[in-house]
Amino acid sequence: MKRAKRYLMRTTGILGLLLLWVAAAGAESFADSPFGPVVVNASGDPTLGNRVVSIENGRDALWLRLHLIRHAHESIDIQTFIWTDDECGRLLIYELIEAAKRGVRVRIIADHMVSDQDPRTVAFLATVHPNFQVRHYRPAMRRINPSLWQTMLAGALSFHGTNQRMHNKLMVFDGAVMLTGGRNIENTYFDYSRTMNFRYRNVLAVSPVAQAAVESFEAFWDYKHTVPGTELADVAAIIKRDGFPRYTSRSDYDFGTFFGDEAVLANDVAEAAQRLRTQLRPVAKVHFIVDKPGKSAGFFARDSRITRELRDLAASADQSIVMQTPYLILSKPARRLVKELRRKNPQMSIRISSNSFASTDNLLAYSANYRLRGIYVRDLGLEIHEFKPQPESLRALFPSYDAMAELVVTERASNKTKPFLCIHAKTLVVDNRVSFVGSYNLDPRSENLNTEVGLVIEDETFARELSAAIDSDMQPENSWVIGKRDLPLPVGVVHTLIDGIISRTPLDVWPIQNTTSYELLPGKRELPTEHPDFHRHYRDAGSFPGTDGMLSTKEILTRLYKVVGPPLTPIL
Repeated sequence: MKRAKRYLMRTTGILGLLLLWVAAAGAESFADSPFGPVVVNASGDPTLGNRVVSIENGRDALWLRLHLIRHAHESIDIQTFIWTDDECGRLLIYELIEAAKRGVRVRIIADHMVSDQDPRTVAFLATVHPNFQVRHYRPAMRRINPSLWQTMLAGALSFHGTNQRMHNKLMVFDGAVMLTGGRNIENTYFDYSRTMNFRYRNVLAVSPVAQAAVESFEAFWDYKHTVPGTELADVAAIIKRDGFPRYTSRSDYDFGTFFGDEAVLANDVAEAAQRLRTQLRPVAKVHFIVDKPGKSAGFFARDSRITRELRDLAASADQSIVMQTPYLILSKPARRLVKELRRKNPQMSIRISSNSFASTDNLLAYSANYRLRGIYVRDLGLEIHEFKPQPESLRALFPSYDAMAELVVTERASNKTKPFLCIHAKTLVVDNRVSFVGSYNLDPRSENLNTEVGLVIEDETFARELSAAIDSDMQPENSWVIGKRDLPLPVGVVHTLIDGIISRTPLDVWPIQNTTSYELLPGKRELPTEHPDFHRHYRDAGSFPGTDGMLSTKEILTRLYKVVGPPLTPIL
């Protein structure tokens, strides 16, 4: 029925008039913004007439969000997997509430599992202003803060319902400007953490494609398992007895010294907006791809919408694939796809940038990667580069590193951990002609359980720039490369045979991996791992480079997870 209506509107020209009206409204909304001149919808096709820019810097990503919030006139729609009650989380909440007070309709959908779960805070947000609405995706037992027993009961009643999460990251402003990618709402995503900071990537897209994002948001907003805060049992009880604080002034939100006074903040925001506006460029074609709410029917979704789209995109490769992912856990269907690509073109380059043991934020996921690396290198011919936590490009990627490191010294002298980087960008580039930037990790959860979102951008210039950014992260000074161990031939053959068999069993007890991390020797030339002179140019950096010593707790846990982890791989 909806398709029929859209067809009739198209044939009568009503849709064209409607789109022009939306474009005019959007342009008016951002008239006092550097983005105003390009907020135009000149085509009814959402894939055409768009401008995009990739945002690599965490501070710029935060300032851009503030700029768009402050210049929205009609609506702000947000989806996020994580919303944390820290300085960045509170700053964005404050700005969004201020937008609601000036008449902007603000709607937020936050996944329940790892977002802030304080019932008193949620009670405040649920009642702060009629224009400000928050809903929660799949809250266990319809509570914001269920007990352990309630969470276990929810899992027993519906294991799929508890494990299926909304991993989408999306912001849409006035239906005309959208942000997507991997950033959640937390200090670590905006270069404001004293320890781990994420190496992330967002894409800002301006004009027609934003309407496709609005349609997707509406579907999630109306989904039966997306629950308003006022309908959560523990929150409703607090609201009824008026047992929650109100935050009425900017100082109530406790930003500390992070953002300076309003004059400094406004200047930073304006400079970032102008800088990103100059980088915004038209691209040939943009496709918005997203899972439907709930992902798919069944225990595991074997053919979800975004998985199918990305599989088809990867399968179209003729010469090269470049990927960046925080977690590298290839399912059996993903491995079959790589083998098919190899049969089509044995010389195809497949290069992957991911986290090392020292930079990962998820030991369980890394242990699965560690266990499967022999298959990746030996059977699939993947070129894998694992990111160093403090690469040589640290200050270029993390300009505020020194300031955050100084906070560690002045605030926590007993803790000597320095800020470091962890890859969390989710990017795919095929043949330097088409690219994907979104929330999709290269792991079974994104493939089968979590809903995901992103943009497929058909534009050679944009694709080459993304590929160059990933390539920079894979350089020897920034990453270790994974290669086969340099073992005598008879020992190597036996070891490879045993490792290949054991890695496919429910318990992976073989203590030695067929692969290890390598570092380029000073003055030597970079070589492919299969080159006969590779081991003369690289030194073995060990299975777990970047550790504090032999058999650290982190290393012991990784080895333990490797042994018992195979049955858990489908939900990692």
